[in-house]
Amino acid sequence: MGIIEQFQQSLFYQWKAVGKWKPQSIWKSFFYLLCIVLISSFILSFASFQKTSKLDYEALLTEMEPFTLTQQGFAYDGEPLIVPILVFDMTIMIGDVKERAQTDYVIMLQDDGFKFGKNGLMSPSATPYSSLPIWGEQEHYTNADVLRLLQDNESQLKQLAFFYQYAKAFLQVLISVALIFIIALVSIPFGRGVGVGFQQLWMFAAYGLTLPLAVKTILKLTGFFIPYFTMIYWFSVIIFVFLTVNTLKRSS
Repeated sequence: MGIIEQFQQSLFYQWKAVGKWKPQSIWKSFFYLLCIVLISSFILSFASFQKTSKLDYEALLTEMEPFTLTQQGFAYDGEPLIVPILVFDMTIMIGDVKERAQTDYVIMLQDDGFKFGKNGLMSPSATPYSSLPIWGEQEHYTNADVLRLLQDNESQLKQLAFFYQYAKAFLQVLISVALIFIIALVSIPFGRGVGVGFQQLWMFAAYGLTLPLAVKTILKLTGFFIPYFTMIYWFSVIIFVFLTVNTLKRSS
């Protein structure tokens, strides 16, 4: 069976068809897993660079209300502001923002300090601005200072963004391999009754990742947020393995 047909059947959660597949080597399943994770990462990285390039940070810093950042605090009297930095999966929120960020990480700039955390799960207390490694001889930062800092370090920031995207893709592969290994390992007692070993369970879990990964990619592209999606993501893989093995039990 070709990889395209396998992709289609796993994408549409056809566990009955998957249960009829001939056993294949772990390396083929690993190659499939590697391909879909990297393709998803490439699509999301390309989209994040495209969206970031359309944002005019120079105009934003020039036209927004003046602010002053010192070690003692952040002075800003303008309207609440959201500044997405998509290549770093980060959103900077200034003021009393009510909207939900469309990135994984959020930095909230408050009067007396800043908060950093995952979207929807922020640190309970603010970190003082004096802890930032940006001071030295610079005692304060204004709109013009931040703009000049960005312009002077533009090439370094682009290199850092590319490195971050590569590192994120590599980490995504490692996490996927590790969790699929765990899912296949704990499923061994369940599959033992129908002669399904670790190798097939690994295959079921690897291909079971197809639909959740496709949904995750679409959600990231559209900015749509689903609470506890990571839990749903991996629970879907477990359900796929369970349904596939259960189909084999019923047919034996």
